[in-house]
Amino acid sequence: MSEFDAERAARLHDGRAWADFCDTFKAAGDIIIRQTTDADDQDRVEGFRYLTRMFFMAAGRSIERRTPSTRGNGIGLIPPPLKGGIGVQSPNQDHIVQGVDSQFRYRITGTVGNVYTHLSAWSPPVPENVGAFDSGLESESQLEYFNPNNAKTPHSVVLADLAEDDGTVDFILSVEPPDDGSKWMSMAPTTRELMGRAVWDDRANQIPPRLRIVCLDEHEQSDPPTPEEMSVRLAVGGQLIMGLVADYEGWTNDLRTRVNDTEFTREWYEKIGGSPDDRHFEFGYWDVPDGKALVVDFVEPETQHWNFQLCNHWMENLANYATGKGYIDKENGVRDGERVRIVVAHEDPGVPNWIEPATHDHGVMGLRFVRPSAEPDVTSRLVDVGDVKDLPVPD
Repeated sequence: MSEFDAERAARLHDGRAWADFCDTFKAAGDIIIRQTTDADDQDRVEGFRYLTRMFFMAAGRSIERRTPSTRGNGIGLIPPPLKGGIGVQSPNQDHIVQGVDSQFRYRITGTVGNVYTHLSAWSPPVPENVGAFDSGLESESQLEYFNPNNAKTPHSVVLADLAEDDGTVDFILSVEPPDDGSKWMSMAPTTRELMGRAVWDDRANQIPPRLRIVCLDEHEQSDPPTPEEMSVRLAVGGQLIMGLVADYEGWTNDLRTRVNDTEFTREWYEKIGGSPDDRHFEFGYWDVPDGKALVVDFVEPETQHWNFQLCNHWMENLANYATGKGYIDKENGVRDGERVRIVVAHEDPGVPNWIEPATHDHGVMGLRFVRPSAEPDVTSRLVDVGDVKDLPVPD
């Protein structure tokens, strides 16, 4: 047993690993408190609900972490929740979150379907001695070098580009390229998960990808995990919660400097694992009181997909995906020629593409373009709701 593993096991046995996890979670809660010190009760209530949702998500991705064996397993799609989600999650997009271990090689086979699917290798900074040191109440200050949420993803591929003419896929996922000429998706030595985004145009009629992953290298897997491995999982899980809450706090505070406007904030989008190689994603912070309307205009480019959505302060979607309310997308948006106008208001302005924010009057908003032919020119402005019908189109 290595020196790090011995310390990890000791920390699990004497309770330090668990206490550290709890302290990290407490420190993440302190961020919610400082973000809502001068806020209304709704933001604070939703903030603590958001924090416990992050706990649930981190438990699935870290505490219950499963990586493929030589027997293999299917790779499932995770649909968005009816409300909520993480970081302006799209109602038109399902996700893949498949844990992997970068020291091994994997073979992925199956069929591509006809849903646009983008894969990336989630590769966050996790220190070599993770689980063998305290984070806890100091966890926020350690995010610079230990942040499981901070994952630029240069190792990415469009699944259809790996497909044969008959729609089948068969490729290797590994750090080093295969020496037998197989198709290959690269990952980094720090990769922890294969991430995927499947973008739907028509859920009722399209065929999703159906994939299976098999590890090509024999190795032992313990179930339940060993004490040293559990110490690692607790450390990564706690710091994942901290990273999510702290990163989104910083991003939201940046957006609040440009209220009722949108722009492509590449630095923040890449920091939380976004994939700007296949999309242009504008973000903003909306603040629309009664009697006012936020008007968003753009010329629609040739694009795989686009959608506009409202979120609360914590970047949780307000959309009700079951009824199609709370967002506008390429399939359902009304156009005036090539122009699209979206209006956010608490009362019906009498124009198409109206989004009613219900019980909220502020939060984060996102306008996503997947594979656009050109960078769209987006304008937004706050006006009296009674003036919307007569509002001229921007030059």
